[in-house]
Amino acid sequence: MLFYTVLVLSYTLNGDYLQAKVVFPSSKACGDALFVFYEPIYAIDRNAIGQCLKTDSLSNSIKPKARPKFLLDKT
Repeated sequence: MLFYTVLVLSYTLNGDYLQAKVVFPSSKACGDALFVFYEPIYAIDRNAIGQCLKTDSLSNSIKPKARPKFLLDKT
Protein backbone atom coordinates (compact mmCIF):
# COMPACT_ATOMS: atom_id res chain seq x y z
CA MET A 1 0.00 0.00 0.00
CA LEU A 2 1.15 3.51 -0.75
CA PHE A 3 0.50 6.52 1.45
CA TYR A 4 0.53 10.20 0.57
CA THR A 5 3.75 11.84 1.73
CA VAL A 6 4.28 15.55 2.35
CA LEU A 7 7.56 17.25 1.52
CA VAL A 8 8.08 20.01 4.11
CA LEU A 9 10.69 22.72 3.55
CA SER A 10 11.37 25.03 6.50
CA TYR A 11 13.58 28.08 6.03
CA THR A 12 14.02 31.78 6.81
CA LEU A 13 13.87 34.59 4.30
CA ASN A 14 14.56 38.21 5.32
CA GLY A 15 14.09 37.22 8.97
CA ASP A 16 10.70 35.58 8.38
CA TYR A 17 10.20 31.87 9.10
CA LEU A 18 8.56 30.16 6.12
CA GLN A 19 7.35 26.67 5.37
CA ALA A 20 6.45 25.14 2.02
CA LYS A 21 4.56 21.87 1.67
CA VAL A 22 4.13 19.68 -1.41
CA VAL A 23 2.13 16.43 -1.47
CA PHE A 24 3.46 13.31 -3.22
CA PRO A 25 1.76 9.95 -3.79
CA SER A 26 4.54 7.94 -2.10
CA SER A 27 7.62 8.19 0.11
CA LYS A 28 9.82 7.28 -2.84
CA ALA A 29 8.41 10.05 -5.02
CA CYS A 30 8.96 12.53 -2.19
CA GLY A 31 12.51 11.33 -1.59
CA ASP A 32 13.31 11.57 -5.30
CA ALA A 33 12.04 15.18 -5.39
CA LEU A 34 13.60 16.30 -2.11
CA PHE A 35 16.96 17.37 -3.57
CA VAL A 36 15.34 19.26 -6.46
CA PHE A 37 13.15 21.29 -4.09
CA TYR A 38 15.76 21.64 -1.33
CA GLU A 39 18.76 22.81 -3.39
CA PRO A 40 17.49 26.33 -4.29
CA ILE A 41 16.19 26.89 -0.74
CA TYR A 42 19.53 25.80 0.75
CA ALA A 43 21.28 28.36 -1.48
CA ILE A 44 19.22 31.08 0.27
CA ASP A 45 19.27 29.69 3.83
CA ARG A 46 22.04 27.33 4.96
CA ASN A 47 19.92 26.37 8.00
CA ALA A 48 16.99 25.21 5.87
CA ILE A 49 15.44 21.82 6.61
CA GLY A 50 13.73 19.52 4.12
CA GLN A 51 11.93 16.36 5.14
CA CYS A 52 9.33 13.88 3.89
CA LEU A 53 6.49 13.10 6.29
CA LYS A 54 4.27 10.09 5.55
CA THR A 55 0.54 10.57 6.17
CA ASP A 56 -2.11 8.02 7.16
CA SER A 57 -4.05 8.59 3.91
CA LEU A 58 -3.84 5.88 1.25
CA SER A 59 -2.83 7.05 -2.20
CA ASN A 60 -2.96 3.59 -3.76
CA SER A 61 -3.96 0.16 -2.61
CA ILE A 62 -3.16 -3.32 -3.83
CA LYS A 63 -6.13 -4.62 -5.81
CA PRO A 64 -6.86 -8.33 -5.54
CA LYS A 65 -6.77 -10.27 -8.80
CA ALA A 66 -9.77 -12.25 -9.94
CA ARG A 67 -9.46 -16.00 -9.59
CA PRO A 68 -8.66 -17.61 -12.97
CA LYS A 69 -11.64 -19.26 -14.65
CA PHE A 70 -9.96 -22.66 -14.90
CA LEU A 71 -9.94 -22.82 -11.09
CA LEU A 72 -13.62 -21.94 -10.90
CA ASP A 73 -14.69 -24.51 -13.50
CA LYS A 74 -13.41 -27.52 -11.54
CA THR A 75 -16.19 -29.56 -9.97
